[in-house]
Amino acid sequence: MRVLLLMRGAMGCGKSTFIKQNGLKPYTLCADDIRLLCQAPVLGKDGNYCISQKNEKVVWQTLFNILEVRMKRGEFTVIDATNTKTSEMNRYKDLAKKYRYRIYCVDMTDVPIEVAKERNKKRDPIKYVPEEAIDRAYARFATQKIPSGIKAIKPNELDTIFYKPIDLSTYDKVHVIGDIHGCYTALMEFMNNHDVNANDFFIFLGDYLDRGLENVQTLEYLLDLWENHKNVYFLEGNHEAHLRNWAHGEDIMSPEFRNHTMPKLEQAGIDKKRVRQFCRSFGQCSYFIFHGMNVLVTHGGLSTMPKNLTFIATEQMIKGVGDYKDANTVDGAFYTSTEDGYYSVHGHRNETHEPLQVNPTTFNLNGEVEFGGDLRAVTFRHEKWLDKSFIDQWEIPNSVYRIPEDVTKNNDEISNAEIHDVIEYMRASKYIGEKSFGNISSFNFTRGAFQDKVWDGMTTKARGLYIDTEHEQVVARGYEKFFNYGEMEFTKPEALARNLKFPVEAYVKENGFLGIVSTDNDGELIFTSKSTMGGDHAVMVKENLYKIYGEEAIEKMREYANQYRVTFVFEIIDRERDPHIIQYNDNYAILLDIINNDMKFDKLPYGSLKYVAKDIGLEYKQHYKTLNNVKELSDFIEKATDPKFRLKTDRINDDCIEGFVFEDANGFMFKLKVAYYNDWKMLRSVANKIFRSGNINFTGALQSIESNYFYGWCRDKFTELDKQGRWAYSKRDIIDLRDEFRADMKAKGIEYDR
Repeated sequence: MRVLLLMRGAMGCGKSTFIKQNGLKPYTLCADDIRLLCQAPVLGKDGNYCISQKNEKVVWQTLFNILEVRMKRGEFTVIDATNTKTSEMNRYKDLAKKYRYRIYCVDMTDVPIEVAKERNKKRDPIKYVPEEAIDRAYARFATQKIPSGIKAIKPNELDTIFYKPIDLSTYDKVHVIGDIHGCYTALMEFMNNHDVNANDFFIFLGDYLDRGLENVQTLEYLLDLWENHKNVYFLEGNHEAHLRNWAHGEDIMSPEFRNHTMPKLEQAGIDKKRVRQFCRSFGQCSYFIFHGMNVLVTHGGLSTMPKNLTFIATEQMIKGVGDYKDANTVDGAFYTSTEDGYYSVHGHRNETHEPLQVNPTTFNLNGEVEFGGDLRAVTFRHEKWLDKSFIDQWEIPNSVYRIPEDVTKNNDEISNAEIHDVIEYMRASKYIGEKSFGNISSFNFTRGAFQDKVWDGMTTKARGLYIDTEHEQVVARGYEKFFNYGEMEFTKPEALARNLKFPVEAYVKENGFLGIVSTDNDGELIFTSKSTMGGDHAVMVKENLYKIYGEEAIEKMREYANQYRVTFVFEIIDRERDPHIIQYNDNYAILLDIINNDMKFDKLPYGSLKYVAKDIGLEYKQHYKTLNNVKELSDFIEKATDPKFRLKTDRINDDCIEGFVFEDANGFMFKLKVAYYNDWKMLRSVANKIFRSGNINFTGALQSIESNYFYGWCRDKFTELDKQGRWAYSKRDIIDLRDEFRADMKAKGIEYDR
């Protein structure tokens, strides 16, 4: 928790002993330890080794840097130093204010100076200090006091700073309300059935705003509760950071808060001073006793009931133990690790859509109310006449919510719009470029769209989109832009778990480039790639298709495309002219999809795709697996992202494929690159830099055994080659380099797990 404990006392007064006896060592930053990291023990004038005091600037800079790292996470921290000067102690107050810490000081200055000197003589010689240093410390203690804002305690008062449970048994009921997320209507349905003026206690566990449509009403209501009722307690959730930053005029990293919540708050004229005061009142957790029940309430969820909650970092209380996806595992651990009578209540995460009561002792109050789910709450009540306690569960449906925004925003409007209007819009957008080929123009998002992450209904459609601007018809088109797993908010695990329509199909992702084949208004074939109709890649599309399939198949494809006004989308693998990362055993033109030539993205189902492909004689994409629910998807992705994951197909001469493309029952698509592909893509850049300059700036990316061997091999090659040879190696593709590297390793008898 956000508690900073300063030690104060002269050398030999017993600070380190106190820390050891009270089990505080794992939480302690010690100035002497850093001094020894900066410089080994040095010989003193008396012939004994001692700790050098000549690196004080570095020592204290390092200590404060580490301290700030810990304080960002809200970790309980002890500072083992003499802290003789008032000015030294004031330095901690700035950080404490920034990270909302309480500061205590264990005052050991009343230890008699004679005792300190005697103990000093008996210390490890390395820690012995001259007696004049002790005299100087005591002189400062007499003249420089502990500054205001830091509470002094005696060694026997340590227990007073630790978090203690509060007994709420004097109340009739205790209500714990889950993540609200600006859903005022659902909140009021609960509160209107529970009188805040009654002898009840209310705990709100965080995430009060964002994503919902009623943020202003929600905040105004909660502010009123906080200002006018003593029987309410508010915890801090992860979304409260945005509210706090807004109230203090600081930068807001959340696009959701910046684009949706903040404008409404400012339009309503919410008083920022009230909000600042409100935020200062937030608790990090609530641990209460109610008629024999011990209840721990956190925002994110802990895996056990800690013996001392003060030692738990605030970050873990807010975000929970483990990753976002681990909520169910953590809940199970709490159940198995705690004795009867202990309960955990949390919100924040519920990727696998667990019920409100996960197990006999754990309750998950994340009901995704902001997305049309339920506002969840639990009530602890005691019936005196029965002398028995009960736990009531509440799930309040929410009818006022915003459909989650993603790249499909306004797609219906765009799909139904006149193509004339679409052309005009795209031409006016700085994020969409146009290339003209007679009457046909290709529209593609620009590099600026990437850099600024401007993904909307237009920019995502502008990807391999070819329009006959004279006749205002789509003549060819590729995929709408879709994204990697975890790349965007809507492809992160929690969003996918919430929004995907199962079953989800997983297809093998091939490692080539896209080729687009269709017909123009005269019924003639169009071969395109890389937003052009005549570039090198477009030529490769045409040449590979004719070479692999022959004229008869191409004519069938032309007839089908012309009759049904569709586009054939291929993955083209040209080993010689366009090598990528994965090594194939031949050139391929693999049919990925057949897409309607329309603004609305619509394509043939996989079964129909296979039928057409077989009729024409085309190879088609490989279906790998059907995933029927969130758990199957999560397990599959966890397996596929393991660095040791390997999957070969008949088409490749390599250890693994590039990855997978996923498609849900509604046609939503996202992709996943496996670790093997990502590693060798990174190593391609590493090799290029080494053969150009002899080195790379950062070797931390070299995680695998093979990547480190490859780095060393490239360095050796660099030293062996002359300038012309290095230039030639920098131009070689990564497949050739990898083959040569592996052959050299084998010749040297170096074996490793790759």
